[in-house]
Amino acid sequence: MTPPHLILILLICLAWGFNFVVAKVGVEEVSPMMLTGARFALLTLALIPFLKIVPGQMWRIFVVAMTMGGIHFALMFAALDISDTVSVVAIGVQLNVPFATLLSVFILHEAVGWRRWAGMGVAFAGVVLISFDPAVFNSLGGMGLVILAAFMAAIGMVTMRQLAGVGVFTLQAWIAIFSWPPMFLLTALIEPHEFAATLDASWRAWSAILYTAVGASLFGHAAMYYLLQRYEVSLISPITLLAPVIGVFFGVTLWGDELSWRMVVGGMMTLAGVLAIALRKPPAPAAEA
Repeated sequence: MTPPHLILILLICLAWGFNFVVAKVGVEEVSPMMLTGARFALLTLALIPFLKIVPGQMWRIFVVAMTMGGIHFALMFAALDISDTVSVVAIGVQLNVPFATLLSVFILHEAVGWRRWAGMGVAFAGVVLISFDPAVFNSLGGMGLVILAAFMAAIGMVTMRQLAGVGVFTLQAWIAIFSWPPMFLLTALIEPHEFAATLDASWRAWSAILYTAVGASLFGHAAMYYLLQRYEVSLISPITLLAPVIGVFFGVTLWGDELSWRMVVGGMMTLAGVLAIALRKPPAPAAEA
């Protein structure tokens, strides 16, 4: 991986790690479905100029939109809503790494060498060690939801890799426009009072909605799509294991989550594994700019 691309994926992990705390602030006042719908409605307004039909790719775009858009974020925000700590969700959502790697092997027939398996194994072992923290066992419902969210993200990541001729912001525009209508419809049917509650929400909640749209999606997911057009899923997805470490850090420093030895040791293992993956010399085609 080239140094500029390595810096880019580190910035993505930083944006996503901070997003866990921001989203937790949002769901304190706004329901998960409403937060998801508002996020993608704002994103649609920003990306309307990029919206265009891409012949032969629309069904894949729809799959990506549903799995990495509305469904994934509604589940993740719901997990944040019922979990006591940010760290639980930050850790659990990284199960998309083994999910995505296995799917990439069976569906995309990607070759995964022993060095990448070893690096991913060390990194994921760090996440597993963190997950044995008692705080995780106190939020099993949230962990269940976030595992489903992780599986949805893995499906979207592999499908995204199969796209051809779809611009970064065109994809983001379609993800947004496919995601907010079902979220708003479900909100209207199940919790209609949330529309008025959201309009009356504090600046903190609206700042959270804005960040999830601009920071996590407009930058984070667009940049991830850019990288997935240049590198294999099985190389990119393990590096995103940095996101939960960053999420745990922000959870401890900003939200007040308790920092345990498992989080410290597990975080160091994750960083070591990610470094081994990132410094691996890629085959020539994967290094194209």
